[in-house]
Amino acid sequence: MDNSLSPEMIKKLRVELDLLDQDLVEIDGIKLKPSKCYYFGTNPGHILFNINCPEGLKEKVESILLKYKQVDENQT
Repeated sequence: MDNSLSPEMIKKLRVELDLLDQDLVEIDGIKLKPSKCYYFGTNPGHILFNINCPEGLKEKVESILLKYKQVDENQT
């Protein structure tokens, strides 16, 4: 199975991650953009989380990535 995402899916995924970034999260008493908690790589599509990333945020980001991987796989 190919885990890479099409350029179109990457653009859509980034839009959704940017929307998620508008809601700050609190980590160790500091409010941060969610994107400060993870790294998004595109080939293959993957996410690397910081060790102090809140579990709820991890779940949201993983569900976004999974949604776009599934959509992309269905289009091929």
